[in-house]
Amino acid sequence: MMKRLIILSLLLATLALTLDARVVRPIRPRPGQEVPSKPQKLHSDNTLIIFYDSKSGKKTLMKAIKKYGATVIYDYKNISSISIKLPEGKNVDEAKAHFEKVKGVIQVDYDKIMRIMR
Repeated sequence: MMKRLIILSLLLATLALTLDARVVRPIRPRPGQEVPSKPQKLHSDNTLIIFYDSKSGKKTLMKAIKKYGATVIYDYKNISSISIKLPEGKNVDEAKAHFEKVKGVIQVDYDKIMRIMR
């Protein structure tokens, strides 16, 4: 239990240090590298990561995912979270707000795309 708490704390601290995921930023190219034609997004439009309370379990969350029409991509059992893909035509911001209201859900995050710059 303590190990899960430490992992979750580190994950949340990392997320807190990142900037707002909805901000679109251009990527700075290295010398000789081609400049992208349009800014790159920092999060997925159809994927969310949902953290749930391990004590209460994920039964309610799984029902909510099925009812919403989303599909489970991966179940991160060691950190009590689930990655889901939203159904076609669903807005990621509205889905995030929807799943934040589900009983037992601790936090809902965008599936962020991280870029390493040199």
